[in-house]
Formats: sequence, structure tokens, C-alpha cells
Amino acid sequence: MRILTVANHLGARGGLERTQLTNCRALAARGHRVDLVCQSEGDFADDWRAFTGTMTKVRGTLPRRSAPLSSTAGVLAGLRTARRAAADVVYVYRYWDVPFAVATAARTGASVVFHLCLPPPRVTPAWLRPFLARVDATLAVSADTARRWQGSGLRAEATRVVLTGIDLATYAPGWPAARAATRGELGLTENAFVVLYAGRLGREKGVDVLVRAFAALVERVRDAHLVVIGSASLGADPGDSERYLRELHAVADGLPVTWMPARQDVVPLIQAADVAVVPSLWPEPLARAVMEPLACGVPVVASRVGGNPEILSDWLATYLFEPGDAAGLADLLCGLDGWRAREPQLGARCREVAVTRLALDHEVDEIEKAFEEVAARRGQAASRP
Repeated sequence: MRILTVANHLGARGGLERTQLTNCRALAARGHRVDLVCQSEGDFADDWRAFTGTMTKVRGTLPRRSAPLSSTAGVLAGLRTARRAAADVVYVYRYWDVPFAVATAARTGASVVFHLCLPPPRVTPAWLRPFLARVDATLAVSADTARRWQGSGLRAEATRVVLTGIDLATYAPGWPAARAATRGELGLTENAFVVLYAGRLGREKGVDVLVRAFAALVERVRDAHLVVIGSASLGADPGDSERYLRELHAVADGLPVTWMPARQDVVPLIQAADVAVVPSLWPEPLARAVMEPLACGVPVVASRVGGNPEILSDWLATYLFEPGDAAGLADLLCGLDGWRAREPQLGARCREVAVTRLALDHEVDEIEKAFEEVAARRGQAASRP
């Protein structure tokens, strides 16, 4: 099958970019041809080049009010490029790329599949609704995300929930020697209780809640250490992002905290941690920061928002706390201190959840099934007189 996927930036801005790259690479490995239309390149660009048939940069996929003529010309040029790909499926991850996908499909007879990884805008623009209604299939990463998009124009009967998958060969428990070596590089002892946060440093991510909880934790747990990996959010107000970083460092002043910039390979740091924290205040659709540690055999404590409860369900639900509740988070972290000696099977239980529910092959199977179904429906419609 020929797949045309549309991306904004080819870099590690968040989980969406990594999820799109992972899924498209897996589809190419199964023999599908994947062509890419993107707006800018980043640190994932070489990964995309390794498996795409073509990789074309366009100015944008939507006209801009600030430059209506030039931006519209750029969109039309992008549509001509997309048409030459002769795709069976146009596969998009962002709602602002849906009009481009629908226009491409109208010119080529392709189907449109929308992988829903983000919450909806506060108000769905009236101009967007007719395009959303023409999406052939929607894959929502969580039931919470699918529910939030109800009434937007997307057809409920064409929407299914497909949990994001994890490459279980990459995200796997580490060997004790490797774990000790990573801790040594960070200046941490083998017996330190290491708390990890990996993600964007934005207000919506609730990192300040974690820092306040950690301040309470160090009064109760000996040799606790917090490792924060991430860079400022690329939001609409860069000045506020810088203010937030200063606030975080001020709250953490005097605490045993290691700050590290965002990086591609976080696996060794996940493996070296004792617990990972996802303290989000916004409705995370389905956070990779929850799934990846579980696959590495590391327990995760997360706020009860968005899709987090859909991963941390059953016995893992005890690791959920109410968003913004620093005291509740501190209590959960304190309860996990020393788990490796007290409950040595906990890591294996976490890994088993990932193997059973979050394997990448399961997700790609569902994506392929959706592609085949929409292509079959499109073929049946084309054959009618």
C-alpha cells in the first residue's frame, strides 16, 4: 500500500513526533511505501530519510492570514507534490493537516486516516468541521481523547481507540551493571532513590508540582535524587516559558536535582531510575512518558488526567494521584522507596503490562486494519455506477 503522511517538524518536540516516526517506520518495515510531506527538519530527519520513498518540504498545509497569497501558493505547490505520490491513504496526525489531506484525497481518490494524538482546540473552527467530517477513519490514542473530540465533526462510527505501541526491544529493562554505570555518570550511588521526569518543561506539564513533592520527599527519604530531562515548551509565549524555568529552579534551589536538556536517547536514564513521574495538569491523550518506563520495568506515578488512567489501570491505578496534589504525589513516591529490595517482582510486573497491552506490533496491526478497511470501502464506492 502507498501511504502519504504529513508532518510539521521532524524533531523531538513531544511524544506525537516520536509516535508518528515510530509508526511510519514500522509500516515501511512491513513493506508499505511511505512518502512524507513536511514543513521543517529536525533531529529526526535522518531517521525519516532512512525509510521514506520521497521526503518533500512544503511551506505549509494551511493558508495564513499574515501572508495569504504566498502561503496559499505554498499550499497549492504542496498539493501538487502530494498528488504525484499517488497514495492509497493520506495519513495525518494533526488536525490542521486534515484539510490538506482531504484536498489531496479529493484529487487522487485516496482515503484519509487521522491519528488522533492531541486534545481538540477549545473551540473547533467552523471552517474545519466539514473537513473533519470527510475523514474516512480516526484512530484515537485513548478513549478520553475520542470522547473530547465528540461533536467536532469527526464521525463517531469511524473512530476507534488504538493504544500507542512501544518498541519493546528498545525500551527494555537494563542490566544491573549498565544501570550502575549510568548512575555513576550522574554522580549517584547505587542505593540512591532516583526519581525521573522526562518531557517538556511547560506549565501544563506540572513539573512544579513534582518539584514541590520532591521537596517534601527529601525530608522523609534518605538519599533521594530527582533527575529532570527536558527543555522549555515551544509555546505561544517564549517569555513565559523562560519565567517558568526560573520558577522551577528557584523552587528546587538547595535540593538534590540534576537538570538535563532534552535528548533523543533517554532509555539508559529510564533504566537507571527507581520511579518515573508524569505530573501533567492538562489532559495527556496517552503519554509515552508513562508507557516507556513501564516497558523498562520501572514503576510510574502519574496524575489522574487524560489517558493516564487507561494505562495505569487495575493494580497500577494505585499509582495515580489527583492533578496538582503535591502532597499526594510525595506520599506515593515515599511508598515506592526501596521497592527493589522489598518487592523485587514489581519491575517484571510493570514490564508485563507493556508486553501485554502496549506492544508496537499490536498498534501497527490496528493501523493496517484501518487502512485496509478504508481502502476497501473506497474501492467499493468507486465501482458503483
